[in-house]
Amino acid sequence: MYRLELEQLKMSIYEKLHEISERELKVDIKKDKSFVTEFDLFVSDKVKEIFTKRHPDFHFYSEEDPESFDFPAIVLDPIDGTREFVKGYGECAVSLAILYSADVDNPKNFGWIYNPFSGFEISNNLHVPVEQRTHVPPTINIMVSRTEWEKNLINHELSRDTVVIPMGSIAYKLGLLAAGACDVVVSKRDKNIWDIAAGIIICHARGIKSYSNGELITRLDKKRYDHDFIWGKEREVQIVKDLI
Repeated sequence: MYRLELEQLKMSIYEKLHEISERELKVDIKKDKSFVTEFDLFVSDKVKEIFTKRHPDFHFYSEEDPESFDFPAIVLDPIDGTREFVKGYGECAVSLAILYSADVDNPKNFGWIYNPFSGFEISNNLHVPVEQRTHVPPTINIMVSRTEWEKNLINHELSRDTVVIPMGSIAYKLGLLAAGACDVVVSKRDKNIWDIAAGIIICHARGIKSYSNGELITRLDKKRYDHDFIWGKEREVQIVKDLI
């Protein structure tokens, strides 16, 4: 699914990063004090160019080009973790969701997360069934926001049976969670739909639940979702929820 489009996008990203590496990155500050780089704008324009050819009737909703949010929709964060990207960290990712409807269960919905620095890539297009784990691990690995960690919004130690790992980019963390690199992801800040849509679709395909403000997320029909957030399998979520 979307293999040719994604390969075209990845090649364009590679060429742009190679070009940027030979000169100074252009960075601006938006009204909300967040960073936007020429790379964010490039990826946003490139995704729109590639994917609207296949889906000309889809609404396009990107952090850098929020035309309209309605369904069906292409929802994009061109580089989630721009702050880490500007600092030279590899903790960032392209987060792309193609939503035929707001229903998380819709089998036609597609999510894709890609880290152009590590080559990490994951989608909800499962080639083989995922084997569900039947036991809670003795030590639960919890990924949290690096910024929230540094500002002490999250306890650095929750219990003897947990390991807390700070990591930039919520999209990247959700991709790593879906890939099995951790057991739970927690965040204490509100999220925009472009931050989490792809990650929720990918995690859902693997039996991983998404909670916003204590409620299970079953629809992706809001531009912004309220904190606190927790992602994980039901038993691990319950354990971590009791701790935080």
